[in-house]
Amino acid sequence: MGIWKELPDYPREEDVIFELNSYLVRDGRPQGEFSEQTFNSFLPNDWESKKHGEIIKSLIEKGIFERQKSKGNKTVYKIKDNPHY
Repeated sequence: MGIWKELPDYPREEDVIFELNSYLVRDGRPQGEFSEQTFNSFLPNDWESKKHGEIIKSLIEKGIFERQKSKGNKTVYKIKDNPHY
């Protein structure tokens, strides 16, 4: 339904994590790994310069999005203590 997206405080950290988990399940990623490019698949265009981008940066800085490995310009993350994976 997506009605939470109409709430005035959308998006929150929980929203980004929920939407990411939902996408990873639909995309068949059993390890739950993702890169920043993954967000291009389900977030609005230009998410990097909007509130979504601020939240994602904060989740990385807090260690909630935990770095797994880096290869060139691409860093792979996993949600720390993710109950879904």
